[in-house]
Parts: sequence; structure tokens; C-alpha cells
Amino acid sequence: MKIIIFDITDNSIVMSSEDGKKLFDILYETLKNGKTVELSFKGIDIIISHVLNESIGKLYEKFENWEELDSAITYQDIEQDDYDLITTTVIPTAKNHFLDIERSERLELEVLRK
Repeated sequence: MKIIIFDITDNSIVMSSEDGKKLFDILYETLKNGKTVELSFKGIDIIISHVLNESIGKLYEKFENWEELDSAITYQDIEQDDYDLITTTVIPTAKNHFLDIERSERLELEVLRK
């Protein structure tokens, strides 16, 4: 199934938590039904990492088989820096976080205390 981010957000600048949550809901419903996703960034000028964490990153909390999840989403019409952000930061960070949530939460608390 092809999902066009612009059609969900109706904006070329994607920065709000609400946009991330809307995108997550659509991705999750599609993927949990065993479908693959072609995620199109056509028409997107700016998308911040927070939105990607709220949408793509949170999927790793919901699915146990991360290899299947990795191969279930393909990215289209995407700038190289956005693709790099997803593959080198968003996904690895989500995997590390959901692999050991207690450790991740402890580290977050330590950082906040400083």
C-alpha cells in the first residue's frame, strides 16, 4: 500500500506531534494487517526527527519481528538526508530503546537530573 505523507498532513512542512501520531496510526493499521508500505515523501520539504520518531520509531514498540518490519516499509521520493536520518538514527534509537526500556528510562532520568 502506498502512503503519501503529504496526503496525511496536508502540509509540506511536517513538524507536529499530531502529524507523527496520525502517520503512526495509518502505518500501524496497515502493517498489522500484514501489508507492506511504500512510504512516499513526495511534496515534503521538511520533516523533523520528532515526527519520524513518533511514527516510524514507535512501530518498533508494537512489532516483535523487527527484521520483518524493516523489510515491510520502503521509502520513496525521499531526500538522502531524511533517509539517512531514518536509517542511521530513528530506527537504531528505537530498537535500542525498546530492547531495554528500563535501561533507556534510567538513562533519560540521569540526563534530566544534570
